[in-house]
Amino acid sequence: MKKLKKLQILRISFAIFCVILVIFLQVLSTILSGLLYYQQAAQRWQGDSELKFSQISVFLRQEADFNTNQIVSLHEQINTELQTAALDSDHSENSGTPENTRLWYDCYSTQGGQMEITGTRKKSAQAFVTVVGGDFFTMHTPRIADGSYFQESDLMQDRVVMDTRLAWQLFGSSEVAGMEIRIQNRTCLIAGVIEPETDYATKTVYGDTARIYLSYTLYQELQGNFSGTHIDCYEAVLPNPVRNFAKNLISDAIDSGAAQAAEQDEQKSTKNILENTGRYTLSGRWKQLRHIRELVTAETVTYPYWENAARIICFDTALLLFLSILFLMYPVIYLIWLCWKFYRFADRTIWQKRMAYRNRYRPQIPNSEP
Repeated sequence: MKKLKKLQILRISFAIFCVILVIFLQVLSTILSGLLYYQQAAQRWQGDSELKFSQISVFLRQEADFNTNQIVSLHEQINTELQTAALDSDHSENSGTPENTRLWYDCYSTQGGQMEITGTRKKSAQAFVTVVGGDFFTMHTPRIADGSYFQESDLMQDRVVMDTRLAWQLFGSSEVAGMEIRIQNRTCLIAGVIEPETDYATKTVYGDTARIYLSYTLYQELQGNFSGTHIDCYEAVLPNPVRNFAKNLISDAIDSGAAQAAEQDEQKSTKNILENTGRYTLSGRWKQLRHIRELVTAETVTYPYWENAARIICFDTALLLFLSILFLMYPVIYLIWLCWKFYRFADRTIWQKRMAYRNRYRPQIPNSEP
């Protein structure tokens, strides 16, 4: 009897431990989901508006033939579709952020490889180049250590943004906003210095090489190419009144802006489109878990470092969900077993009471013995 009680106590204790562990894993998943500020662009843009917004990312191969010359027509098509959907363009009235005077915004980028950057002290360093356009620094907002971001609307497109690693390599300081550097015999001004993200996922993929951000206009001048530069990554935040509205709108706009001579199936194979919003919700993590092979296998599309960081978080949160399901199985099975035991006990007790009630009013059989 004592052994049976001890076994029951152990079972209940282990079930409670599993439940506590599942709660801990879910809290950890929530913390990991909030590490990447870039993934929350739609929530920031929506503010207090009742209109739902979604953040869409499209990653394109060179064969997609999508370049900066097609951005204007892409914007026109998106605006036309939004007007057709009768969406209110006065987003600023319902938004908690007064600077949001537009209904939607986008940005695009290209990985430009490595370039040699020379400082005024004749020091030089190799840096990874990220070419950016649109409202890149509205969606991606790394912490400014000195200066400010450059804008696409700047009159002179000769300003750059570098990380603190490159600033220290060139000048021995991170407070270098307004100073000059040279890139391929072109003098440029430092608009600002940013600090790389400190979360574990970004640290894993950021690499040891310094990084610098150039505008498309400046990059095309350096490359001597004014016929349109390929876009590796296109990102947008726009209304999503119904499920997949924003994703389908961007997908159709990208396909129509790509090379018309290519077959549709071929175009789709040259891009990967995903919806960042809801990526780390419970349903989103369940979807990632079901397609976890896609997170670990090599793909034909090259991702920028921020998307690789997001995929690391996706994998980790999906793994935490799997562990949560695994540890939750025992409490659920044990609860079902307890319910079955309670049902059997209740059924037996009711049957006994019923029989006792019947026997109580059953006529007594007289004793035949003398």
